[in-house]
Amino acid sequence: MDGNEQYSTAQAHESFTIPEQAEALIYLAEKIIQQHSQEGPQSPVKPQLIADLNYRISSAKSRHDQGLKYERLMREAFAERDFLLGKHNTLGREERDVKSIIENVVLLLQQHYTDKTGFTNWGLEARSDK
Repeated sequence: MDGNEQYSTAQAHESFTIPEQAEALIYLAEKIIQQHSQEGPQSPVKPQLIADLNYRISSAKSRHDQGLKYERLMREAFAERDFLLGKHNTLGREERDVKSIIENVVLLLQQHYTDKTGFTNWGLEARSDK
């Protein structure tokens, strides 16, 4: 299926699509609540059903917004991490990163140690270039 559910009414013989995506479902629920409010006492939907929908959609929307906030914070944190580690500069900064600092340390260690065994104390493993 395409992520939407089809529902048919027995009386009208029409089908309606009810979305499954969070944003679309929240929008639809809010639209139903708004329409019920506009119709007032003439609304065919019982107030208890709208009250239940309103409670649930308010909670769901709050959690959805919180999730979006955390998703944005996560992306920003990972971009900052990657920048600091020197994996790739997605932030467009001109600063030294962990990778470039370690490269400088390796250069200094190469000048200090004559054999590669001294590097192991620093956490570096010698590669064999075969």
